[in-house]
Amino acid sequence: MKAAVVRRWGEPFVLEDRPTPVPRAGEAVLKLRAAGVGLTLLNMRGGRFGGETPRIMGHEVSGDIVAIGDGVDNVKVGDRCTVYFYLVCGHCRWCRGGRETLCEKFGGYIGVHRDGGFAEYVSLPAGNFLKIPDGLDYEGAAIAADAVNTNWHCMRERACINPHDDVLLIGAGGGLGIHGVQVAKLFGARVIAADISEEKLALAREWGADETINVRAVGDVAAEVKRLTGGKGAEAAVDYVGHGKTFQSAIDSLAVAGRAVIVGAGQGDVTFNPLGLILSERIVTGSRHSTRAEFIETMEVMARGVIKPVIGKRVHFTDVERLFEDLKDERLLGRGALTYA
Repeated sequence: MKAAVVRRWGEPFVLEDRPTPVPRAGEAVLKLRAAGVGLTLLNMRGGRFGGETPRIMGHEVSGDIVAIGDGVDNVKVGDRCTVYFYLVCGHCRWCRGGRETLCEKFGGYIGVHRDGGFAEYVSLPAGNFLKIPDGLDYEGAAIAADAVNTNWHCMRERACINPHDDVLLIGAGGGLGIHGVQVAKLFGARVIAADISEEKLALAREWGADETINVRAVGDVAAEVKRLTGGKGAEAAVDYVGHGKTFQSAIDSLAVAGRAVIVGAGQGDVTFNPLGLILSERIVTGSRHSTRAEFIETMEVMARGVIKPVIGKRVHFTDVERLFEDLKDERLLGRGALTYA
């Protein structure tokens, strides 16, 4: 089979011929049909998530089950499936309690600690495959696998969005942020979208943003949020970029009892006044992907057409490097998508 391989972290993809995988006991093989490409992959390829090389990346994928190993009973040949990102034990207190993102025996990430889907086929533990509901196509399921379900978990469990909340989304025009606009609107929020270009802000408005902030034009994001909210601030602020400066803006933009949530895996320090947190009961926290149950909920919502995938560019999976160049140069609007036909 053909596979896009990273031979060493930090290097470009190289197209290689690899043996088509054969499932071991407890595994199944997926023939790929679609994949999503987002900013997290840049951090992965840079080595920040660990893992060994050479590696076939790609965790936001979907396709058809074509082979199963001994003992597999949750999927069968012919099932349309997508992939759960995390390698978890399924037995620890967190997995049993429905918070498998905190698994005590966490085994890493698909596409980092085990070969992923930037290839014609991928073999994975059968438990990592989830069936795609009727009404949702392969591309929608692939985008749900990260860009949408990450937001579903974040908005409901971490940012705790309520109807009529003012919600600041930093990096709203990117592949994760643009789907965050849709999820936040579904939860009833008034969305304030912040990003670095008018093109990205126009995309955010197209998908439901009520107000926009050009970060490069205004300078002080928190002051602009306060202006747009009559001095109150935002009930929630979600940072998809994850740099110290951007998350500082999220924290500084909060209203009393507001929640600042970091999703992006950037770098840098932030500061806050502990007494200020006490007196205002503001919350500063993070949000990590989603559970399998939330992933299933996400796909069901997308199957009804309530949330739609926003694709900025499509290329064949053998040309995935082109999307990485767009990500590095901050040119990509929405999510990147890979085709396999």
